[in-house]
Amino acid sequence: MIDRQNIFNRDFYPTPREVIEQMLSLTEISGKIVLEPSAGSGNIVDYCIEQGAREVIACEINDKLRSIVANKCHVIASDFLTVTPDMISHVDLIVMNPPFSADEKHILHAYEIAPGGCEIVALCNSNTLEYADTKAKQDLREKIKLFGGSETLGRVFANSERSTDVCVSVVRLYKPQDKEHEFDGFFDLSEDEEAIMQGSGVVKYNYVQDLVSRYKDALECFDDVMSANKRINDLCNSVGSGSIVFGAHRRKDRYELQPGYISRDEFRKQLQKDAWQSLFAKMNMRKYVTQKIIEDLNRAIEITANMPFTVHNIYRLMQAIVQTHGDRMQQTLVTAFEHICSFSAENSTVGEGWKTNSDYMINRRFIVPYMVDSYYVHSWSNCYVHPSAYKGGRIDDVVKALCYLTGKNYDELPLLGSFCENARPAYGQWYDWVGCKKDEKGKPIGEEWGFFRIRGYKKGTMHFEFIDVDVWYKFNQAVASIKGWQLPKQHEQKTRKRAK
Repeated sequence: MIDRQNIFNRDFYPTPREVIEQMLSLTEISGKIVLEPSAGSGNIVDYCIEQGAREVIACEINDKLRSIVANKCHVIASDFLTVTPDMISHVDLIVMNPPFSADEKHILHAYEIAPGGCEIVALCNSNTLEYADTKAKQDLREKIKLFGGSETLGRVFANSERSTDVCVSVVRLYKPQDKEHEFDGFFDLSEDEEAIMQGSGVVKYNYVQDLVSRYKDALECFDDVMSANKRINDLCNSVGSGSIVFGAHRRKDRYELQPGYISRDEFRKQLQKDAWQSLFAKMNMRKYVTQKIIEDLNRAIEITANMPFTVHNIYRLMQAIVQTHGDRMQQTLVTAFEHICSFSAENSTVGEGWKTNSDYMINRRFIVPYMVDSYYVHSWSNCYVHPSAYKGGRIDDVVKALCYLTGKNYDELPLLGSFCENARPAYGQWYDWVGCKKDEKGKPIGEEWGFFRIRGYKKGTMHFEFIDVDVWYKFNQAVASIKGWQLPKQHEQKTRKRAK
């Protein structure tokens, strides 16, 4: 049992489990040698061991805490600031919750002594990053700018074992290899990992290899060009021609260049971020998830864009996407369901509602308010329904969920706005989403497009009705299963009867 009355000091704040999970959510731990420089009572040490670290070593300055940590892993020193590079030359990952009174010094020391290729994940006081009022804080800012990124977590220690209202950030740094070994391991992937990437369907393995190769070639070309630039400028200066300057410059905006050369580290960091963005664009993940989930996806993209652009890191990203796809789409189903049910007549918190909507299930026919763009209702082009861009996007989210549920290809379905632009549905009339062309018997011509027929009104509401009763029931059933609900028997019996 830890005697906390004796070991507490102003810098001892045990890291809560949920904070550790958040700071290491995109960090690979399994099989790595990990250093914890300010181990405290060993919360981070415990987590890394659980996650399959090959070895965990630590430092802890407090005698009583150090004796506790020594029973969990090898302690290499008491004061981390005395640790030298030779002592941790074998370390792959440094994870730390340093003393907030000197967090910038501890993070900078970790970067200084870390071997090339090492990743550093550190908590710090957000004020350390916001107010660069010392040389050390300015140096830390520069390191983050060139070799990693940071993320604000908020007041995550407010309800912890020892609470504080300090706003906390996490810093992630990736120390590059020296130039001679800079690209070692950039294309390393086991046969099993390569097969998994090939079969993931997210992006082609050959495309990944080519993109990483181009990234590597661009860096090598930069070195060649800058070497030639230096020689040209030296020759120009030797003959008194100071008005001619060759070299890559920082871009002030799209058209104007700032004075001063861009450094290799600046070039590498920007090229790396651009390469990740190119990969994300190729994956086009945003079209498969709702606006709500895109916010979480953007966080992951921002973090990932600071990681070295290697085939292995891309593989890790593919794995994370494939493994969590089902969870994301379940969340998409629930988000779509809750959006429709928010206009339920039974839900008094949203103002006007309609009895065609329900707060425990989606009726086969439902109504969405403010769906029709009022600008077009009162303008010269009021002959057909123009859906609101924002509300139309929310209905497109519903369609994404239904595509996941039914196996339809979302790529083959036009967005609601595109459909209305082409079909030009008149106000107050039902339209099937099949192009609105009918044969002589009034039946739709061509393959059925999607899931609803629609009817828009000038007052702004739009009615939606599921075309296929089985899809309607399956949607309600899937959400009920996720939420742990039991659908009413009457609803199930009526649905089955209609389906026949």
